[in-house]
Amino acid sequence: MVTLTLAAALPPGLIDEVDGRWAERTPKNRTAIAREIAAQLEPHKSEFEAAWRLARSYVWIADESPYYQGTRARFELGGKAMGVAKEAIRLQPNRVEGHYYYAWAVGQWSLGISIAKALWEGAESKYTGALKKVDQLDRSYDQYGALRMWGRYFHSLPWPKRDRAKSARYLKKSVKKSPTNLRSFTYLAETLIGQGKHGEACALVERALKIRGDAAKEPDWDLWRRELARLKASGCKTLLENL
Repeated sequence: MVTLTLAAALPPGLIDEVDGRWAERTPKNRTAIAREIAAQLEPHKSEFEAAWRLARSYVWIADESPYYQGTRARFELGGKAMGVAKEAIRLQPNRVEGHYYYAWAVGQWSLGISIAKALWEGAESKYTGALKKVDQLDRSYDQYGALRMWGRYFHSLPWPKRDRAKSARYLKKSVKKSPTNLRSFTYLAETLIGQGKHGEACALVERALKIRGDAAKEPDWDLWRRELARLKASGCKTLLENL
């Protein structure tokens, strides 16, 4: 006898409720709300509108710690996010959300096991393939988030794949397109530091520290502001993971 386990159908109004709560995130409650939403959506992950939102919740929870910390959580949550984002892609391959959060999830998972090991296990084609699809469908999604992801990708690759000149080009576009997004500024500052352009990095950090992040779009702006302050304190000469 075969027993089938069926996912619960989406209750009427659940997605509207989830979107309303997501819009209420602030620097103080962002992770609590993401966890709350993940619990609500988990029983409905075979439905597209639940699946991509669940993947989004997982990657945001994983991002609560700076990128160079919390590797176990990134590995576990990144893997879970990859699974539900892949389901979203299967259900609606021409919608951007599944591809976008799949790329983000691969990035989290890769940080969790180390970039070098992730490359060995085939993460690169998964990440770049998803981002290429985002570029085709809607590059402006999530404040031009694909630009940030491409820029960070070319910064983070190990030598000889690393290309910080290409990283800087993507991230300068990202800063221009999303001028209050402090994650973009932090990523660009680190790329410039990696290029040895310490003066340019410091000027960028000073500029970014005068910006108050838009909590409606970037409820973790406070985390990135702290990271920018750490870069400034180092004289913009050291990458965050080495401070």
